[in-house]
Amino acid sequence: MKGPARDVKSPIRYSRLNDEALLTLAREGDEGAYETLVRRYQHEVYTSAFFMMGNPADAHDASQEVFIKLYFSLGKFAGRSSFSTWLYRLTINTCIDELRSRKRYRNRNVDLEGESYQALEAQIVGKKGDLPEEECLNSEIKEILIREVVRLHDRHRIPFVLRDVYGYSYQEIAEILRLPLGTVKSNIFRARRLLRDMVFKGRGEERNRDEDNILFFS
Repeated sequence: MKGPARDVKSPIRYSRLNDEALLTLAREGDEGAYETLVRRYQHEVYTSAFFMMGNPADAHDASQEVFIKLYFSLGKFAGRSSFSTWLYRLTINTCIDELRSRKRYRNRNVDLEGESYQALEAQIVGKKGDLPEEECLNSEIKEILIREVVRLHDRHRIPFVLRDVYGYSYQEIAEILRLPLGTVKSNIFRARRLLRDMVFKGRGEERNRDEDNILFFS
């Protein structure tokens, strides 16, 4: 005798569904499907917001705003990219809107500990660009880079993150930030130089002109 049929929409089954299936259910008003999407991506969204906003409190607020926007924008996802790519772009746009509303950039002095540090470490290691393999795996360099990225001034950190962490083109960044292309390139160059200098400083080394050719990010 067969047992009772299990509801496909039970909490256990939600986790087995892919993003597209969950989106279909969420569009039909299935709260469980939407909540599963939130749980699936809340860590990544927070990490992206942390990179953009530069501190835990603002990152938390931005993350909440992202998922509110997601709820009311489920029908706008056209499937031209993966859901995760679309969600990350929504996250970045939400952060940019918030930063733009402040009408000026800020300096940061952030101390990273625990989960915040681990989340940023995963992002840096996973997006290492042209950093030589042996250097990328050097835990001392990783720690310096991770801690210094979020301490960069907003005007340097944001375009740097968009370019070297998320892979946007210079032109796309200029359009996103509504800045001249030359300004974007200059700010990214400055961010890379500052981070490189911090690596040498953190290791107690002096940088010379021969080392100016060393770029930690492409």
